[in-house]
Amino acid sequence: MSNRRLNVRFNLDNPDEKKANDYLDNLAKSDKQSRNKFIVRAVIEKIESFDNPRDFTLQDIRAVLCEELRDVSFVSSAQQPTQTVNKELTEEQQQKNDAETLAFLECF
Repeated sequence: MSNRRLNVRFNLDNPDEKKANDYLDNLAKSDKQSRNKFIVRAVIEKIESFDNPRDFTLQDIRAVLCEELRDVSFVSSAQQPTQTVNKELTEEQQQKNDAETLAFLECF
């Protein structure tokens, strides 16, 4: 088995490099994954992205969807339940309504 060692230097004053350094440090402290495997996978994914470049971003997709759906209206095929309302008041409700109306008018 042959190995090749590659040293990497991070400038901790650069926010991107500090973020990368901190992430790799946390990988080394956890048992989730080795730094080496993470770096190998990241480099391979980057290489493969050169072969299959995406010319659009998530923001581009959102913009196209918004534009296409701007003039579309969505109508439900299910009928909404209707409720009938009895407009007639009982004698007791009418008396109560009259009393409340008079009480309100007395405030003026």
